[in-house]
Amino acid sequence: MPTNRISYQETLNYLFGLQRFGIKLGLTNISILLRELGNPHSGLPAVHIAGSNGKGSTAAFLTSILQQGGWRVGLYTSPHLIDFTERIQVNGQSIPVSRVVELTKHIRGTVDKLISRGEIDFTSDQGPLAKEVDLEKAYITFFEFTTAMAFLYFREKGVDIAVIETGLGGRLDATNVIDPLISLITPISLEHKQYLGRTLRQIAWEKAGIIKPQRPVFTSAHQPKVLEVLRQRCAELNSPFYIWRKDFQARRRGPGVIDFRGRKNFWPNLTLGLLGTHQIVNASLALVAAEALSELGYSLAEEHIRKGVRQVKWPGRLELIGEKPRILLDGAHNPGATKVLKKALLEEFPRQRLILVLGIMGDKDIRQMMANLVPLADLLILTKPKLERSAPLEVLKKEAAIFHKKMLEIPDVAEALEGALAIAEEKDLIVVSGSLFTVGEARAHLIQKGLIES
Repeated sequence: MPTNRISYQETLNYLFGLQRFGIKLGLTNISILLRELGNPHSGLPAVHIAGSNGKGSTAAFLTSILQQGGWRVGLYTSPHLIDFTERIQVNGQSIPVSRVVELTKHIRGTVDKLISRGEIDFTSDQGPLAKEVDLEKAYITFFEFTTAMAFLYFREKGVDIAVIETGLGGRLDATNVIDPLISLITPISLEHKQYLGRTLRQIAWEKAGIIKPQRPVFTSAHQPKVLEVLRQRCAELNSPFYIWRKDFQARRRGPGVIDFRGRKNFWPNLTLGLLGTHQIVNASLALVAAEALSELGYSLAEEHIRKGVRQVKWPGRLELIGEKPRILLDGAHNPGATKVLKKALLEEFPRQRLILVLGIMGDKDIRQMMANLVPLADLLILTKPKLERSAPLEVLKKEAAIFHKKMLEIPDVAEALEGALAIAEEKDLIVVSGSLFTVGEARAHLIQKGLIES
């Protein structure tokens, strides 16, 4: 079918259809595919970010700073909130729908050619517990395909630098084909244990896989076990290693305002454009990265730093919308993230009642996530994003029952949000959380209602 007759929806149907093959870690097939595509990632100046929580916010801060400095910046993150195109951006602009269609056709043709030549197969360099993961066979996974698309688009647009977020883990993540200028590792917690390992040490080792020889590494991780693993890997590769609160730090001066002290610079009274005290850590990691990039030739004046952290946009992360009642969107998707949200709710968002709209993926630690959030709620509304991985309402209801909260079950996210709005009084706070997919559907509904600009 000619490119101009292939619709965007047909393209998305194909791409998301690849998700049925699940997660397959490994660099063999992505490397072969990229080689056939002309190695678009080769020589790409990049910052590589791994970790359990805060990757997206850190990437957003750093991208905003670099753009203020006049640099052409590519950004690759996942998942998206509302539309697939959000995953691949250049200077804050999502990849055009037409290019998604055309690049999908190109990559798909290349994959078919490789299959016919027998150059890619079902094999995968899986993680430490791969034998426990039963997956349908696939040649190229969804994330491998989209990663190749991002590299092709960044080459096409001639970006000066790309900020690349890992999808899962690090060592065997499809993005780990790059040789970054610097590597950033955000806080690490127990997650995706069937792929990354059952202990913090094992998971830290997988995340440490993005560390490259002699490339600086900056981390906001704090657990001694994690730092020990990262330090050991940096020593093996002769990579300079810098730690939050030891080599760079920030002090809160007031709501959303910090003093940052880096390795060489002191920037006082920085106003952060994202809510939550946890953003102090994410902003600091981005600031120390900007400092390092300046030393590597990406000149950034103090005004670029200030405007970058102030004007940053990262929807769906402690995003406050409307008044009377207020709606707080936060895509907390694992215990570490819900713990951060809990702290923010206790310290930063006074309210009369809290109405919690909660939809969680079935492969998450639902019990611990609920333990962090449900006790704070006066009313719990359970919901389910339109995704196969979403936890069924009966599973959520069973886990929530121990908290003895007033509870409603409304399967559709938009209807669940409308239900919350119908019940809420002016001084109540509605919180939508549990997954970025839940928040994405809620946000799309609020855009449709005219409460948020698209």
